[in-house]
Amino acid sequence: MVETPRRPVPESSTAKTGCLPAFLRFFWMALGNIGLFVGALLIARGTAPTAVTAAYAWLVVALVVVRYLDIARFDGRTTENEPATMAHWRRYTVLLVVIAGGLWVLARHAAAHDWL
Repeated sequence: MVETPRRPVPESSTAKTGCLPAFLRFFWMALGNIGLFVGALLIARGTAPTAVTAAYAWLVVALVVVRYLDIARFDGRTTENEPATMAHWRRYTVLLVVIAGGLWVLARHAAAHDWL
């Protein structure tokens, strides 16, 4: 009996990397944003403002890096499930910095005036 050679089945990028791409996407789409919101609330309440502000800033940097890795290394997707490009990353970075910065200013203002 002659056996015909089988062509190798191409592996998807998910099979090569496991669940890391899914975690990266979940981090930049959900966990990181929840963390920013909680950080802003803690800043507004005046809870350890220096430590929370430092953690808040590190979280913004982590979100930018995670989104970059998602796109550059793991064939990241947009929220509409289309292939993401570096233009998407630049737009995400600018919007994230502007919104997170504005939220931080608002939280500091709320803390200074005892709004919470």
